Order: sequence, then C-alpha cells, then structure tokens
Amino acid sequence: MKAFLLKSCVSFAAMGAASLAMPAFAADAAPAPAADNLDVIVVTASTGDKTKLNSSISISSVSAQAIADFRPQSQGDLLRLLPGLQPNVSGPGGNGNFAVRGLPVATGGATFVQLQEDGLPTVLYGDMQFGNNDYFTKFDALTDSVDAVRGGTTSTLASQAPGAVINYISATKRAEGGYVELEKGVNYDYTRVNFRQSGSINDSMYYNIGGFANIGHGPRHAAYNVSKSYQIRGNVTKEFADGKGYLRMLFKVADTQEPNDTGGIVCANISGGTAWGGKVSNIRPCGNYDTRTQSPYSLNNSSFYFVDTDGVRKQTPLNGITTQQKTLQAQLHYEFSDRLKLDENIRYSNISGGFSSGFFSASPSSGVLGSTVNGATVAALRYANGVNAGALYTNSLINTNTNVYTRIRDVGSLASDLKLSGKFDIGSGLKATVNAGWFYMSQNIAMDWHTNQTYSEVTGNNAAMINLYDAAGNMLTANGIAGYNNNWGTCCARTYDYTFTDNAPYLNLNIDGGRWQIDGSIREDFNHGQGSGSVSTGHVYTAAVVQKNPVTGATVTTNIPYLLPDGPAEVINYSKNTTSWSVGALYKPVNNLSVFIRASRGARFNADRMTFNGYFNADGSLNSTTGAAAVIDYVNQYEIGLKNRGNVLGGRYTAELTVYRSNFNITTYELSATKCGGVATGCIVANKYKTIGAEFYGTYTRGALSLIANMTYNSADKMPAGAPSYVRSDGIPGLSYTFAANYNVVENASIGANITGMTSTVDSNGLEYPGSAVVGVNLKYSPMKNLQLGVNVSNLFDTLTLMGPGNNVVSNTGGNAIINVSSLPGRTVTGSVRFSF
Repeated sequence: MKAFLLKSCVSFAAMGAASLAMPAFAADAAPAPAADNLDVIVVTASTGDKTKLNSSISISSVSAQAIADFRPQSQGDLLRLLPGLQPNVSGPGGNGNFAVRGLPVATGGATFVQLQEDGLPTVLYGDMQFGNNDYFTKFDALTDSVDAVRGGTTSTLASQAPGAVINYISATKRAEGGYVELEKGVNYDYTRVNFRQSGSINDSMYYNIGGFANIGHGPRHAAYNVSKSYQIRGNVTKEFADGKGYLRMLFKVADTQEPNDTGGIVCANISGGTAWGGKVSNIRPCGNYDTRTQSPYSLNNSSFYFVDTDGVRKQTPLNGITTQQKTLQAQLHYEFSDRLKLDENIRYSNISGGFSSGFFSASPSSGVLGSTVNGATVAALRYANGVNAGALYTNSLINTNTNVYTRIRDVGSLASDLKLSGKFDIGSGLKATVNAGWFYMSQNIAMDWHTNQTYSEVTGNNAAMINLYDAAGNMLTANGIAGYNNNWGTCCARTYDYTFTDNAPYLNLNIDGGRWQIDGSIREDFNHGQGSGSVSTGHVYTAAVVQKNPVTGATVTTNIPYLLPDGPAEVINYSKNTTSWSVGALYKPVNNLSVFIRASRGARFNADRMTFNGYFNADGSLNSTTGAAAVIDYVNQYEIGLKNRGNVLGGRYTAELTVYRSNFNITTYELSATKCGGVATGCIVANKYKTIGAEFYGTYTRGALSLIANMTYNSADKMPAGAPSYVRSDGIPGLSYTFAANYNVVENASIGANITGMTSTVDSNGLEYPGSAVVGVNLKYSPMKNLQLGVNVSNLFDTLTLMGPGNNVVSNTGGNAIINVSSLPGRTVTGSVRFSF
C-alpha cells in the first residue's frame, strides 16, 4: 500500500566535533546560548535539585530537534547520539543489544541499561526474552529531550540500571500552538505523520499531546508493509496555588508493528584464520544479497503455521515486533515549604504484543542434503512457492534459521516512585539535602514460544520457502517447515506466567559547602518472583498436513512433528535482596568548572532468563548453590570527571569528560548456538568482565554554527567460566563516536551534517571486524512563516555498515568468506513538510 505525505527535518541543534571544547578553562562568563545546558536541573536518576554542572554524575541530554535531524532508524540508532553507549544494529521494532561503558550484552537486550519514559521504566527488565525494553519505547513528537545518566547514582536512584538510565522526557509546556509534520520516503516506500499541540485550559491548567502514525515497506524495500504503527501520548498539568507544586496526568496509547533486523549475508576476506587473531576485511555485498537495500521480509513467507499450546495448528502473520500499549501515569509534586517537598510518580501499564519473525542464518546447502530430517534422508531441495515452485534449489547456501512466533500475552506493570526531600542548614555555611524514597514495581511476564524448524532461500529479493524431499520424492516439509515448536529442542516449546516484584527503599544525603559537595546514597532492592511455566517433555506429536506437491500437483499428506509445553509446571516462589551504594564528591575551583569523583556498586536481578535451568527447588525457592548465585549480577564502578564551559575562538563551548573503571559479572541464559559453542539448545553464560574507559561530550556554538560531539573509549575484557585468563570482550569497539554540525545559511535556511561510527570489534570467537562509519545530511528551508520544507539523507555514501561484528562465518575458502551479518540500511532520502500553528 503506497502512502503519501512527508516529514519534517526539524531544526537541528546538532553540534559536533568537540575537540574544540577543551581549551582554556573559563571562569565566570556571559549567559550561555541554547547549546549550553549545564544549568539544566537533572531529573533523571538524581535527587532533582542540582544542575548538570553541579552534579557529580555523568549525564548528557539530546534535544528533540537534534534527534529529528539525525533521523535514527531505531531506538538503538538514537542512543548513538549519547556518550558511553554502544548499541548494535537493530530495526525500528527493537530487539537491539545496548552495551554501556564496556558493560557488554552477554546474550541479548539491555542487560545493564534501563529505558524510562518520564522517570519510570517502561518495563523493569531490559533483557526479557522476546521482550527487550526497546520494543516499548518509541521516540515521537511529544518527546522534548532524551537524558542519559551513566554509572554513579543509576545504581541507587533506579533499579536494574547499574550501567545507565535513558529517560525519554515529554514536553510539558504551557505555550499555545503545535505542528503537523508529514514525512515521505523519496527512494523508498514509507510515510509518517507526526503531530504535537499544547495549550492552556485555564489559568492553572494546560495540556500537551503528540504522537505519530506510519506505514510502509521501509528502507530495505520489504515485499509488504512491515511498518504500520501509531502512538499517541499526552499530559494535563494542574498547578497548585502559591507555587506549591502541581499534579500531572500522562497517558499513552500505542499499537505498533515494526521490523527487527534479522540479518543477511556479506562477502569478505579473512586473514589469519577464524580463531583469535583473524581479521575480516573488504566487506561487500554478495551477488544475491545486498543487506543495504534488500529484506528478508518476503511475500513467500508473509505468514506461517505454528502449533499452539492447545495442540491446534494455526496461522500467524510474519509482522515483526508488535506492541499494544495503554498506560496511565500521575505525577505529584508538592512543596510543604521551601525546605520540604514530596514527589510521587506512579504508572499503570497494560502491555501485550508479539514477536513474529523469520530469523536469518545462511549455511551450506550441502549440509542439508544427505542429512536426516523427519526420519528420512534428504535427497533434494526444491522451491516450495514463488515463481520457481517445484524446481530444484541449486543455490550453494540455504537459510536454516527458524520462524519464531512468541505471543507476548502480558508484560504490563504497576510502578511507583515516592520521594520526600528535605533541605537543612547544619551550621558553618554548610547545607544538607536528604532524599528518602521508595520504589515499587510489579512486572508481569507471560508468553508462549513457538520456534519452527524452517528452510528458505538465501536471497534478499522475495525469498521463497524451500521444501525437502527424500529419494522417492516424498515431501518431508510443509511449505518449508520441517517441525513446529522444535527448532531449539525441548527447551523452547514453552509457556509461562510470572510476576516479578521489586520493593526498593533508598536514601541519599548531600552536604553542600559552596565550592564543594559530597554525597552518598544507598538502596536496598527486595526482589520477589512467583508464577509457573512449562517446557516440553520431549514427547513428539505429529500433525498430518494436507498440501499440494508443487512438483506433481497431487494433494498429499505430510506428517510434521511438533513439540508441546507438556512438562510438569516449574514453580518459582522466591525472595532475594541486595544492597547498592554510591559515594561521590564534587569541587568547583571556578564557577564554570567542576571536577568530581565517584565510586558505586550496583546490581541487577535476573528474571525469566533464570527459569528452566535447574535454579529452583520443587517449592519454587532458589537452590542454595547455582540459583542463589545466578539471581544477581553485581557491577563495581569508579569514575573521575570534569565539566567546563566558556568562550574560545569567538564562540561558546561546553565540555564533559569522565574516566572510569569497572568490573562485573553476568550469569544468564542464551539461545544462540553461535555464543554457545555450536550447541543449538541454549546454554548458561557465566562470565566475568572488566573495563577501563573514557567518555566525552562537548558542544560549541558561534553565530550561525553549532556543533556537538560524543566519543567513548573502552578497553573491555571478559573471562568466560573456566577460562584461564581475560580476552577482549566481543562487540565492544575501542572507540565509538558521533559528530554533528548545523549552520544557518540565512535566517530561513540551514544545512546540517553528522557522522557516527566506531573502530574495530571482535565476535565471540575473537575474529576482528573493521571499524565503520555512516554519514548523514539534512537541509531545511522555510519559504513562508509557519511552513518548513526539508530533506534528510541517511547513509549519504551508501556504505555497507555493520556497526559491530558479524553473526558467524558461513564459509571460508582461501580467505574468501561469506558471513552472516546485520547491517545498517543503505542511502535513504526523506522529504518533509511541516506546518506550525
């Protein structure tokens, strides 16, 4: 379905290349321009009464208009605008892996990173299986800015976030007006409508509302509408008399369908073998697959059959990641006096959805021919559908990865953060601030898994399904599917319904001596899990599938095996608590320079990844050995930082630099055979990690020119369980960076550019992949008042950009290799129109 319309490339407070930001630590200076936000009060993972300059934590913000001009393709892309974060490639639906400060993703999701909307988590756990937190948080027109706090008080002023808290902050303005923004892909099929409006209801009440709707095939030219979403958010604020505070109600309604990045293949050269020391170079498209412009979303696999938990064979659309969300949130801020304040932030979320996707992993066709499938020897491969239906499949590669349908029945929650703040004079010019709070969140996780054994064509152009035949011509598959719910063995025909509850009292004390301050905070998380789930006993059932043989045209019955979650229920009913702490100090030698030091110990609880792994006793309690150890992962961090602003070269700069060191452990469950030494049924990952690094964020403005830059350096190592020594952590680049610039050519026209990239990374086998970078540009022109036209180009030079290591090597003959990878899309050009009112 073709769409119309357009989007705005809103004005970019972009900024970039902040090597300019370090000279001459300036003392008192003139008021800062818009790019200088060091005077903004920090509200994310903080006490909420300190400016960025006066806070002994690492925090950066990116504005809505900067995000719009950067035009991220996914939430992972958006995080590249923030220092300290190393997101991998992911589609707009989510399923990204977000590392932070060298704290890697051992399995999937955001292990140490919490995504928030208006100060509360969207979901409690960032690495739920088939439920990563980026499924449920989408940037939209109501987003005013995105904050990122790394380390420090994220351990004590948030739960499940010792690495970072990313907070999407809504606009809550009284100003009258708004805009409608239409976006249209120029060289690809995609349409998006953005809108936002705010206004007054009366003297003490005002509202903001905004959101988006989109539809299209996307930048990889999928064969059908892989994007089809809408999201509406809003808030109404009632201010109390005499400046005593406010009551704010917020809501969100969303129904989203977006693709995740399931990968493709590239050709490359490998030197030095595929073990430690090997290097990949000359990455390029293969003849039948260009991951920049081609998609695995095919009309020949736009829906598929699965066997449900009731044993009935059903059909589901292959529509990527879907969410249905309804949330209602209330924020109360009340000032009893200048010294005593109360804040309550509470949200109820009703969230469900699905993960329906065909994973991609090419392998040699020769490995399927001659193998035993469904009790017979595979003698031939033939196209199951498409223009070549019935013909022999002679491609040397075949996609043997699974079609997955996970029904996300419920990941709703109730979350509350109640805080009382007091300020006191304690004599000798010293002031104390005390914050005492209680965080509560009850998180549901209820899902059914269906993982089919599937075969399909290796191509990015409307790939067909592949049927398997024995020597007598009997079909061993049904439309490319050889089994239902059995692709990963008995582990993964599963159904479960859990509730995890976190009660966390916390306390923060800050002593302010004017030029210096010290603070300390402590948090006690009481985690409780309850519920039950089942997996397969290994009993194989058979579905008699009536189908047409595309070779003979005859109607035949093919027996397809399947598994059910028919095992006895595993009950979980346990409680576990842990203590986190953070201590910091800050000193301001001059007004526009602060230096700080901090040490922290944070923790995260494992949730659904603990289940079905022998961690629980029959009564649901944690067993005393592996279970008690696996439930909590600890992170120790030490950091030194500085923040400075001033004037240089006729312009205004800000600079924030933090050097850090950390060590931590991870225990979790992994499904990927690549990370499990080739074991297809999953494994326990239990690794130790350490990292040394630095992150920099800087801005510079001079007249019509504005720049921004972030850079993150990491030396990150891991020690797998049983290994004798540390090796380089996979997926973590030595240096990652984003630079952006904007220049107002004349009053009503501007041009911007950005580049984001990283240096080399290694995969889980130590194979090194080269660094990569991608460039974007944007143009804006206002021919008349209230009307803005724009053009945004992502991946200007159409580079094949991996942004991390590949998934695995398919073949390597004399250094000429084929590799399964995920990559960024190629060049995309988007036109836009925005009307303001």
